[in-house]
Amino acid sequence: MDLYGLRVLVVEDEFLVGLGLEDDLRTLGCVVVGPMASLSAALDAALNEGLDAALLDVNLGSENVFPAAAVLAARGVPFVFCSAFTGVEPMPRVFADRPRVAKPFTGTMIAAALATAVAADADPDPPEAHLAAGGARKPPARERA
Repeated sequence: MDLYGLRVLVVEDEFLVGLGLEDDLRTLGCVVVGPMASLSAALDAALNEGLDAALLDVNLGSENVFPAAAVLAARGVPFVFCSAFTGVEPMPRVFADRPRVAKPFTGTMIAAALATAVAADADPDPPEAHLAAGGARKPPARERA
């Protein structure tokens, strides 16, 4: 899947890991939003940015990213958890089916997981079905800009 032009939110509190993700995404032609290092910044971006996808570290210092993930899910933005998450609390059941990439990861692993998440979230119905139903598909953020 071509990821060129996708607006991807990066939430990562480790500076060097965030820079690496940013570099990997730019190499793929993505527009990077972030990296955001705190839950408050992640929530603000999740609520207010035009996004096509997101990469989310689970542990952000003493907080976790799950409230921002819930906002993204409600908005229909596909996301991938990128984490060495080993906390005592299990992954919330509501996110159990979301794709995950374990740290340490490579750019290839990130690209594959992101492509899978975006493709899985793509509307399986052809545009004609939406037009016949009187609706229209919401184009990705890269097409709305």
